[in-house]
Amino acid sequence: MLLTACILSGCDYLDSIKGIGFKRAMKLAEDAGEENTFHEAMTTLRDEGKLEVPKKYEKKFKKAFLTFKFQRVFCPER
Repeated sequence: MLLTACILSGCDYLDSIKGIGFKRAMKLAEDAGEENTFHEAMTTLRDEGKLEVPKKYEKKFKKAFLTFKFQRVFCPER
């Protein structure tokens, strides 16, 4: 949930949706629960209809999520 909230609030790989800061992103992630957090959050945002979700946002979100979750860390001394 934390990773989803961090990406929703904006990161290096994806800008945030206008009107969503960290507090709002965390609330969306918490309300959605553990499973399918992002999809539930997107459904909630679209149902409210108050904020405009950019086109291709979901695809870009998935790329950012996978980048953070499966990033490789290299030791510079090895």
